[in-house]
Amino acid sequence: MRSVLRALVFVTIALLCAAVSNLVAGSERKLLWAGSVGAKPSGPPAASAPPSKAETKPAAVVAKAEYPPHPEKPWVEVSGEGVAALHARGDAPFLDARRSSVYREGHIAGARAFAVWEADVDEKVKGFYGEGHDPSTPIVVYCSGGECEDSHMLGQKLFFAGFNNVLVYKDGFPDWERRGLAVTKGEKP
Repeated sequence: MRSVLRALVFVTIALLCAAVSNLVAGSERKLLWAGSVGAKPSGPPAASAPPSKAETKPAAVVAKAEYPPHPEKPWVEVSGEGVAALHARGDAPFLDARRSSVYREGHIAGARAFAVWEADVDEKVKGFYGEGHDPSTPIVVYCSGGECEDSHMLGQKLFFAGFNNVLVYKDGFPDWERRGLAVTKGEKP
């Protein structure tokens, strides 16, 4: 009986800590309670039709319309078609989450190296934030696709730094190469 009472006390304390943490969290990080009014639907963003040639919206506006921010989750996965379109229009920065040695062997043209398993990744994320990127503009992160989780981990780091529109290229660099899209070798994009 004593251990049950002790467990209840710990659960109560944990729930109170969670509630207080949620109360002091910023609006972009606040969790909605079950049944809350204004709850946002979950799931990947719905892609809208591509803009017509008559529209002259800036690339960032088009990208936000196709891939709206998702402040309730750190990242959403996107297909190769969506990533290729973003790259072709220059709508989003591309970040490579693979190891630097693999990045040097070949990466998406224009992508920056952000290897999640290397010691400087947190400094790179802070520096990226410090460059003044709009937190709601899409950011594409990728790794080796398949079972590789490096891009998801980088997405999490970017989310905690304040970015709310991270897109994980789910099939990653191997898919990019299969499509015959622009690849660069070496240190810098």
